Amino acid sequence: MKQRLKRLFPEVCHGWDALSGYQRFERLVSLVLTLAIGGAVLVAMYYLVIHVVQLLFIQSRDPFDYRVFQAVFDMILTVLIAMEFNNSIVRTMTSGKGFIHVEIVVLIAIMALVRKFMVLEVDTVDPWKIAALAAAVLALGLCYWLVRHGNSVKGSSDD
Repeated sequence: MKQRLKRLFPEVCHGWDALSGYQRFERLVSLVLTLAIGGAVLVAMYYLVIHVVQLLFIQSRDPFDYRVFQAVFDMILTVLIAMEFNNSIVRTMTSGKGFIHVEIVVLIAIMALVRKFMVLEVDTVDPWKIAALAAAVLALGLCYWLVRHGNSVKGSSDD
């Protein structure tokens, strides 16, 4: 049984004996999150394929209509954001440096806002909403730069 777990989940089992109780708890939570997000990605991929076939080949009279592409890219970006989030959890498990880093969370938030901009109906949306989203992107960009700058300064002082 233990060998099978090591084969299926090497990220979780690597160095298990040397981990503290809380670190083991973090790994188990990470495993559950990884499985849950992985399941959500699989379901989203299923619906993505079905919707792409329907939008491009069955329902659409004009496959070059921008709304069709907008809907397809919305679904694709949603899957990519979920996969990046899942990847960050797996990388955190394998690195052994604690839970998710702020830098990764900020990047995922930026991706989510970019997705929002791509699917925004500019004709019907309130200009203040666009301004608020733009301010959020700028704030997240500044936050990302500060985190990266802080990590690079901290990394160079550790030498």
